Amino acid sequence: MATGRLARGTLAALALFCLAGATLAQERVALEEAEARSAPDFTPTLEDREVLVSGQISGRPVWIADAFYAAIQDEASYGLLLKAGAKQLDGLEPGDWVEAEGTISNRAGSPILISRQVRKLRHAAPPAPVALSASQVNSYRYMGVLVTVENIVSGEDRNSGGDLLLIGEDGESLNIFLPRTRRDSGPQLAGFRVGDRIRVTGIASQYCTLPPFDRYFQVLIGSPAAVATLERGWFIQPPVLLASLILAAALAAIWWIRERRMAGLRKQMRLLNALGEQVVGATSPAEILRRLTLNLPALSHASDVGLYIQNRGAKVLEGMLSKGSQALIVDPEAPSGAIASAVSTSFRSRTLIAIHDTRHSPFWRDETTPTPRSALFVPMLAQSELMGVLEMHHSKRFHYFSHSEQAAMQHLANQIATALKLQEQHSMREQLFRSEKLAATGQLISDVANELRSPLESIAMLASTLRSREPGAPRAELDSIAGEAKRASEIVGRLVSFARVETSEVAPVDLHALLSGLLKFRAPEWKVKGVEIKTQLAGSRAVVMGSSGQLEQVLLNLLVDAEKSAAEAAEKTITIATSLLANRVLVEITYSVRSAEGHRAEPADTDHGSGALGLGVCRGIVESHGGEFRIVHTSPTQARFDIELPLASGRRAGAADIGEPTRQLTVLVVEPDVKAQRQLVQLLGNRGDRVVPVSNAEEAADVVERLRFDMAICAVRLPGVNWMEFSERVRHRVGGFVLLRDALNGDTGRAFPGSEGLVLSRPIDETELYRICRTVEERTTLIAGD
Repeated sequence: MATGRLARGTLAALALFCLAGATLAQERVALEEAEARSAPDFTPTLEDREVLVSGQISGRPVWIADAFYAAIQDEASYGLLLKAGAKQLDGLEPGDWVEAEGTISNRAGSPILISRQVRKLRHAAPPAPVALSASQVNSYRYMGVLVTVENIVSGEDRNSGGDLLLIGEDGESLNIFLPRTRRDSGPQLAGFRVGDRIRVTGIASQYCTLPPFDRYFQVLIGSPAAVATLERGWFIQPPVLLASLILAAALAAIWWIRERRMAGLRKQMRLLNALGEQVVGATSPAEILRRLTLNLPALSHASDVGLYIQNRGAKVLEGMLSKGSQALIVDPEAPSGAIASAVSTSFRSRTLIAIHDTRHSPFWRDETTPTPRSALFVPMLAQSELMGVLEMHHSKRFHYFSHSEQAAMQHLANQIATALKLQEQHSMREQLFRSEKLAATGQLISDVANELRSPLESIAMLASTLRSREPGAPRAELDSIAGEAKRASEIVGRLVSFARVETSEVAPVDLHALLSGLLKFRAPEWKVKGVEIKTQLAGSRAVVMGSSGQLEQVLLNLLVDAEKSAAEAAEKTITIATSLLANRVLVEITYSVRSAEGHRAEPADTDHGSGALGLGVCRGIVESHGGEFRIVHTSPTQARFDIELPLASGRRAGAADIGEPTRQLTVLVVEPDVKAQRQLVQLLGNRGDRVVPVSNAEEAADVVERLRFDMAICAVRLPGVNWMEFSERVRHRVGGFVLLRDALNGDTGRAFPGSEGLVLSRPIDETELYRICRTVEERTTLIAGD
């Protein structure tokens, strides 16, 4: 309808964009078409035209930027915004029906009526807000209408015009806009967080920016009271909370796994350190293997452990397994079997070998017997000196030996090697200590025996005098007195000879005569104890070169020890037999033992008891004479001492006659080669000299600090130190320093100042060695004379 210059129309028609129409039917059709398409220029249909509209005020006016805006709507729920001054809207309340006159315009894309005059027609109940969803508000249909929307807060923002609150999800999002009344005022839509469910009551409108014409729909509210919180959301959104929990659980799992792994490593390190201390404190290889068997399964879950220790004399590896009763012998040059091949390879290359799966290992390629699933072979090194190989394996399952486990096992193997080296040094120190102890005991015995000799000789002389002067004297008693005195004098003489072992000279010794004398000497004692003696001596003479006193002392000590064991056995028998073979003589002393009743099955290697020497010292004396000493267990109730010595005739064959030695020398041999070391010990032992063999310079320096040596024979190549450095350390503490060089190193030895040092070439010539010994004898004799 139109009146005068005014175009009277409905609110639905005035709210349309880019349309023209006069009748209500046309306006409704145009409204439907406008909702179906977008307006390219966002221009209201009646823009710049004078209109007169009527409607009911739906809410209180809202101040936006520079003016008040009031929303009116009709009975069909179509609405329009009025831009009016404060005086025009004074006294109007929600529910008033008004008639407004003015010009159609737009504000940020929304059609508005810039009113010149607003007249109140009547008052009625305020219109109820239309309950809509966010997607319904996002349309032109309800622009300018009082609506209420419920949804979840998804964000907040601010701009120059006021505060924004975003509700709904993507595709159904909607802005809640609260204009700012002053430029310096703070945020008004505060206290809401993402996830809160709210109810908003306000005017539906549209906001369009400048090109490129980004537009969005919004709900215009006049105060924060228009927003009511229905349900508080999560402080942390469920997706974020779930992601955080998953991340926290993952981090906790990683931390727990790491801590468990670190705890396991710390436990392994504690066990490894404790095992290393136990190994270093062990007294024998068997004790080391026992401690490894008890502790290694906790470190690596190994099913079996083996120690393969180098025997330098036989040039083999002697193996001991934790679950094996028999010792294994491995020849590094010709191994037999998969494990022996791996052990020898690790030994020769001085390299750790880790076999994670034996099915793919070349060592087990042709093996038909049951084999372990994985194995580890570790060389045992003590300051670069190879002592053997540590072997461990898993019988039933595959096992990957990590780098840390390999490093730990190498560290343990080196500690085992150090323990074995310490055991060797301890054994040598014990032997030296026993020798010193024996020397002190012998000196005491010599002093006592010298004091007893004169009274015993006087008793024998007085008995003989009385028998010759007094015809009626009891001759039987006097003969008994003289015989016992003579026997006591012989015992004292033997004690004196034992005490003079250190000063005895080398001479031919008839072992048969020596054994006969000892058997006669001990016969009374054996008769009292009920011990039966059986002799099986060879028919020919058994002459060896050596110290008669030393050999007699060794044989007597072994006979006394055999006597003690036989006296406690059920069958009290001792058998002494000798045999000659290949220029060597073998002395066998077989005796009974009480092993079946729980007593000791072998004689103890100790200095206590009736014997003058321990078995260790006896072994050293026999070896210094170029022989061998063995203890053999022939049965549970029988054992045997074996002494094998070279015959005198074989010794001098092919050797130059350089005369007999004038005095016994104490010689230190520093030679890492076991074969050359044993050759020197045998040659010097044949001469009657005392020999102390060592394998490296550190041991030699330690021995020189404790004993005085007449001569030191040192190899050119020593492990860990140069021979010249060793010479500087010890040459002023020994009578003569002899350098053992190779034949190719002709210039070696010129470093000696003046004529202080002597040189001996390989291969060792017996005549040259004895000539050097004679030179050292002459030097020491001159020094003693001065």
